[in-house]
Amino acid sequence: MMKYGLIMFLSVALAACGGYWLGQWRALPAADGGKVFSKAETVKRKGMTARSSVRPTAAGKGVRAAASKPRSRSDVQAKVMDFKTAVRTDFPDEPDWTKLAADVASADVPLLLARVDAEMPKSLASGLRYVLLKRWADADADAAMAYAQAIPCLQEREQCMSTVAGAWAKADAAGVLAWMKQVPNARLRSQLLSDVLLPLSKTDPQGALDLLQTHASGSSERWGSVRSAIFGNWAACDPKTAAAKAAELPSGEQRSQAFQSIAATWAKRDPRAAADWAGTLAHANDRRDILGSILSAWLQDDLLGTLAFARQMPDGPAKRQTLCDICQQWSQDDSPAAMAFVHTLPAGASRTELLLQVLHGWSLQAPEEALAYVQRLPDGAERNRLLRGVIDSLAYEDPETVITFAGLLPSGQELSPVSGQIADALMESDPQAAMDWISALPEGSAKRNALRSASWKLAQNDPVAAAAFAARLPASQERDTFIGNIAGEWAKSDVTAAITWAQGLPEGEARKDAIAAIGWQWVQQDPQAALQYTRLLPAGSEQNKLMEQAAEQWVQNDTAAATARFQSLTEGEAKNAFLLGLVSGMAQSGDPAGAAKLVAGQPAGAAQGKAAVAVVGHWAETDPQAASTWAASFGGDTREQVLSTVVSHWAQNDPEAVSQWIGTLPADSARELVIREYVSSTLSRHPTLAAPFAEALADPDERADAIESVAREWLLTDPAAALAWLNGTNLPEEKLRSLLSEREN
Repeated sequence: MMKYGLIMFLSVALAACGGYWLGQWRALPAADGGKVFSKAETVKRKGMTARSSVRPTAAGKGVRAAASKPRSRSDVQAKVMDFKTAVRTDFPDEPDWTKLAADVASADVPLLLARVDAEMPKSLASGLRYVLLKRWADADADAAMAYAQAIPCLQEREQCMSTVAGAWAKADAAGVLAWMKQVPNARLRSQLLSDVLLPLSKTDPQGALDLLQTHASGSSERWGSVRSAIFGNWAACDPKTAAAKAAELPSGEQRSQAFQSIAATWAKRDPRAAADWAGTLAHANDRRDILGSILSAWLQDDLLGTLAFARQMPDGPAKRQTLCDICQQWSQDDSPAAMAFVHTLPAGASRTELLLQVLHGWSLQAPEEALAYVQRLPDGAERNRLLRGVIDSLAYEDPETVITFAGLLPSGQELSPVSGQIADALMESDPQAAMDWISALPEGSAKRNALRSASWKLAQNDPVAAAAFAARLPASQERDTFIGNIAGEWAKSDVTAAITWAQGLPEGEARKDAIAAIGWQWVQQDPQAALQYTRLLPAGSEQNKLMEQAAEQWVQNDTAAATARFQSLTEGEAKNAFLLGLVSGMAQSGDPAGAAKLVAGQPAGAAQGKAAVAVVGHWAETDPQAASTWAASFGGDTREQVLSTVVSHWAQNDPEAVSQWIGTLPADSARELVIREYVSSTLSRHPTLAAPFAEALADPDERADAIESVAREWLLTDPAAALAWLNGTNLPEEKLRSLLSEREN
């Protein structure tokens, strides 16, 4: 029953949609009691107001005469078949409905619309409906609007009303505006006005502009685009008048938008005249922007004409940019001719920039010719700059050509700025070629930059090949960094292979870096396995670092197990390293109080001090009051270290609270250290807070240095206040004079 009801409902709905066109010449039956409404009543019930009848122009009467002989129903059906055949032929693109509907008489439109709605897909029927409505509105806008207002679908109804209103405005702008004033929906009125103004501006741009300024309120994006379109249409028939009217607009933004629209149209017809006009604009920004858009359009059609104009432009950024654009375009069409032109210009930075622009295009079009040209240039700074510029722009497009160009650069300082880019580009296309090229480079900055740039990608793509390559490199800091990168990347995919390779490295910084990088990756994957591996390492920095990393990661996953493992370790450096990682991990994972308790239970000494600093550094970020209270409980060197750490973190977020807390500390060496740290942390952003503490330092030399540091920062932001403060300090006279002299200079 449900399926049968649904089928019946769809059948009725389709029949209703296919027959709503009848409302354009007969009264519509109402939903209540079968009452029949007149056309005016029907419009009113839809929230609209009936408009006055249209007074057709002479042309309109001619259309009516043609329409007095409507086609037969069979002819109409044949026309519909033409439309449907065109759709099948042109599918999936929509056919040119305007051309297909050229011979349709207005009297045939109602029946055609009905057949189109019934027999064509909705997505295609909509486009054809708008074309047919325009033809109907040209002859009988009154009937066409009645049809549009009777469409059930709101979106389609409003679009069709806009279509009719636009056609109506061409013959009777005053009439359509009078009718629009009666439309109760403000949003729809705004849409209709927009659709009326655009077609009207093609025949009467002044009238369209007057209507816009009279009836459009606000400065919405819609009206800005409509205004621009009006001036664009105006420029198509009378660009000088359009430009003069645009200059009268009150808003600078409106003027600029109108100028751009005029320029786009004018440049297509007479770019020289448009460019001359742009040069007369009152505002420099408009002159620059409008001329740039005109010349850009001109360049596409007439390069030599644009060049002739550019050469007579006054020297400046606009001329340089125009010549640069010309050379870029020219290099794609005739690079030798473009290069010959550039060489006629006086030597200097501007010419070099243009040479580089042409050489870039030439290298893409004919790299061998471009290379031969560069080889003929005399050695010197300009030649080297051209080579670097080409390498920079072509590195990722044609790395093989780039290597050839790079061979023309002197090794060392000239090659160094681009060697890293070359290596990186080669790694993407041919890693072996990259390694061969790097190996062939002489030792120096160019090789170091290339090696640094290539190391990450080589290690990611083929760690075995990267390791073999690293083994052939001479000892250097860059090689050690390269080895560390290899180790870290290799460990991501195969920890066992990576650690086996690292253990085979000779003793030194490279081996330490490699094992540390592997350990970091390993502990992320399996901290307990990494910890087991530490037993195989000899006691020392490598073992300690891995112990610390493993503990820090393990405690975030299983605090109880990690803590128990710590308690089982024998005393020594390895256990101290484990403690440092353990409490750092606890503090980071949200339990600084638990970490603090564990640290407090350790014997006093260097290991406890390092662990306390690690805890308080994290704790001060989240709860500085608690961290400061705990830090103050220590004695000796540890007390100084943790208090200083608290201040360095706390002062970044709440310097006022820190200043009050310092006042609660006893006058001892730890307090002096805290004050120095506070002054250092606050003098750049809060010199007024740092100033009294700088004066409070007990040591005369430290006090003078602190006062000078605060004063230098304060003088930059509030010199009057800083000078008043300085004059009240006990800063030695010679230091004060030196400081003031430094400021004056």
